[in-house]
Amino acid sequence: MFSALSSLATGRPKGVVACAVVAALLAVAFGGSVAQRLDPYGAEDPSTEVAKAQEAAQAGGVRAGVNVVALMRTPEGARSAAGQDKVAEVARVLRADRDVGRVATFREGGPRLVSRDGRSTYLAVTLRPGEDTQDEAIAQRLERTAGGLPDVTLGGRAVAEPQVNEQVSEDLARAELLAFPILALLSFLFFRSLVASLLPLMVGGLSIVLTLAGLRLASEFGSVSVFALNLVTGLGLGLAIDYSLFIVSRYREELEKVGPGAQAMRRTLATAGRTVLFSSITVTAALASLLVFPQRFLYSMGLGGMMVSIIAATVALTVLPAVLALLGPRVNALAPKRLQRAREDEARGTRSGFWYRLSRAVMKRPARTAIASAAVLIALGVPFLGGLVSAT
Repeated sequence: MFSALSSLATGRPKGVVACAVVAALLAVAFGGSVAQRLDPYGAEDPSTEVAKAQEAAQAGGVRAGVNVVALMRTPEGARSAAGQDKVAEVARVLRADRDVGRVATFREGGPRLVSRDGRSTYLAVTLRPGEDTQDEAIAQRLERTAGGLPDVTLGGRAVAEPQVNEQVSEDLARAELLAFPILALLSFLFFRSLVASLLPLMVGGLSIVLTLAGLRLASEFGSVSVFALNLVTGLGLGLAIDYSLFIVSRYREELEKVGPGAQAMRRTLATAGRTVLFSSITVTAALASLLVFPQRFLYSMGLGGMMVSIIAATVALTVLPAVLALLGPRVNALAPKRLQRAREDEARGTRSGFWYRLSRAVMKRPARTAIASAAVLIALGVPFLGGLVSAT
């Protein structure tokens, strides 16, 4: 398999890169609106007593709990004649919606729905039986009708969850804008050249956009939580850096030994490529365990993590070698002299430096090192676990 991947990368590198560019453009076009297509958090377990109570309530014709809350401000007082007329008007508009099952004002819900100064009141809205995935459309419709009335503000779970989806999308975009420059700087320090430092960002960006398109497709066949996006972004960048570091470092070593060409790529994929493959399998298998959970946010994160792990490895084993084949020795270009010398020493396997001395010290006294490391981890972990226990 690795020989075939090497032949593909060195035989048709431009074709591989062109296919990757087209796939990225299609993924951006298809998966760009994935956040709006995903469903809310979803922490319900169908086997719990709460979920069974909610099912019983739905069977009775209403949903359990209050789904929408309308906060109404009445300067003249909620209990005054004018205030009661305004409350009745808002209740009438809410009840007119086809998905609203019950609207409780302070007359039905009691004085607790009126503020202490008497100038504000709540209207508790219970929706008709249905899936929570439909709540976004219901909330948007209520925002256009009752939310547009004077002195009325809508809130509650059905209104908040679409806002959470939108906020998650904005936060992810902001996080990516902040993360990519920082990662570019760190990659420049670790990869020792400007050209090489851009490769992890390429692998990470391509992996993320392809995974977002995969989540967009998965949302057409089932319910996927918006919280999967957070895992996809973080894990995609992390795996991209790891996989790129394995392959680029090994390729540089082979360039020093045999020079650019098919042999260097074949040796790179036979060693570092094998590491990437088994690492991806391990990560995918670990995240697949989340699929057994019935909670939407858990199995969605498992699904997203599996996708991004497989896609990141695929990109690292196909697109990245093709780019390296096109670059050849130019992968080391645009490097300061100091970083260039350090990179050359690493590629030649020079027996010096901090990491060499550390590895020699560990191998010289493996038992003592293992015991000392375990002691440090226990010393750090016990207070942390104690804090978690006390917090719960």
